[in-house]
Amino acid sequence: MEHVAKEVRLSKGSILFQEGDPGDGMYIIRQGEVEISVLSESGRKLALNIMGPEEVLGEIGLFGGDRTATATALSDCVLASIRRPEVLAELKTNPELALEFINLLSERLRYVSAQLGERTFLPLSARLARRLLYLDGKVGEKSGSVPVSQADLADFVGTTRESVAKTLSVWKLNGWVAISRGKVNLLNMDALEELAEQLPD
Repeated sequence: MEHVAKEVRLSKGSILFQEGDPGDGMYIIRQGEVEISVLSESGRKLALNIMGPEEVLGEIGLFGGDRTATATALSDCVLASIRRPEVLAELKTNPELALEFINLLSERLRYVSAQLGERTFLPLSARLARRLLYLDGKVGEKSGSVPVSQADLADFVGTTRESVAKTLSVWKLNGWVAISRGKVNLLNMDALEELAEQLPD
């Protein structure tokens, strides 16, 4: 479908689409990172994921209905945009592509289900450790530094910034992390992985 794709450029902080917008197409990230988030009934933002190069977003809106989440550029981004009519036309003549979309949608469902389970049953320390390790694998730097603010971490694990700051302070005293503005340096992976493996209470 590359022949029908159009390039879209976003500056850091720009919104690609918002929850509730018409689902008119999908995107493939070429450069940069995009945050996927939703708003609770109280208006609190819940960050669901960070997506990077070669990942697909917006695919749920291809099959009718409005956008189920908001996509925001975390850095300057380049994306390939493919409109709904082009995708549906390709799916009608390409069964293998249709199967790829089914697999992609299944992966999304499993991911969201896992996130809901973690937020419901796991203690904050386990949720926070899992999120930091996950982000380290997606957007972390070679030095073990994860470029994420404490406010963003709170959005990801479904708690307050104060609770995240308190937990990170304890971990800092233990020598597991170092904290700087907009970054968390992971110093003791074994300790964090052990926390991440905690079972629900």
